[in-house]
Amino acid sequence: MPLSTAVVPQLDAPTRAEVHSLADAIEARDGEPPLSDQALTQLGTPDVVHVLARNGDQLVGYAQLDGTSLELAGDAAAVVSLLDAVEARSGADLRVWSHGRSSPVGAVLDSRGYGQVRVLHQLRRHLGGSLPEIAVADGVTIRSFVPGRDEQAWLAVNAAAFASHAEQGRWTLANLAAREAESWFDAAGFFLAERDGRMLGFHWTKIHSDGTGEVYVLGIDPSAQGLKLGPALLVRGLTYLAGRGCDEALLYVDDDNAAAMNLYERLGFHNHDADSQWQRNEP
Repeated sequence: MPLSTAVVPQLDAPTRAEVHSLADAIEARDGEPPLSDQALTQLGTPDVVHVLARNGDQLVGYAQLDGTSLELAGDAAAVVSLLDAVEARSGADLRVWSHGRSSPVGAVLDSRGYGQVRVLHQLRRHLGGSLPEIAVADGVTIRSFVPGRDEQAWLAVNAAAFASHAEQGRWTLANLAAREAESWFDAAGFFLAERDGRMLGFHWTKIHSDGTGEVYVLGIDPSAQGLKLGPALLVRGLTYLAGRGCDEALLYVDDDNAAAMNLYERLGFHNHDADSQWQRNEP
């Protein structure tokens, strides 16, 4: 039976549950989630384009188009059907994510004339053993995030730290509030570096349902570069994750971010997997 696809303006609760179940099954198969946190938090919004692929009544594929950025979940046949539907309404600037090297999305994109334009490495390290002690600069203190008080200051530092980052740098209060509403959100593991009451950097940690810790976001205000806040905040967060019982930590870093890659490798992280963003090659 051929797959049917449908563009829907918004997903109702039962359909969102179907998408979550599909994503969980794909993660169990491929070893990596097919959809990013950003895509998952947008399942209920009408501000993105939702495309469903079904085999009869069974949901076998899902696509989310946010501007020109597309994420896909499904097997190869579902990915082909979803791409057909999305390409019919998109321009040449469409960019598509494949999450993890085992994802079928990359092979489908390659066969359709897409090329990789960005690589996001997933690094990991075990948290057994001791972590180095890294002192903070004079006058700098590190504390945990306080919901309802620190949002605007954090958004300003995040925007400055990731001014050239296509996704992270454009976070809004709504994006932050959506993460704070997630079951995994833990303000105690969201560390802020300050001096004289001014936020200079942060390390936001996350603990996955399987117990793996994550360096969710690590950012330093450009005005504070040179204070070595990155290593200090990184170690503070890793120490927290280890204390919460995490045996391993993961993080994502862009292929072209040599400074961050060097920092992570010095602190024991190694390459584990990679996400790729693809764009159709010019004919």
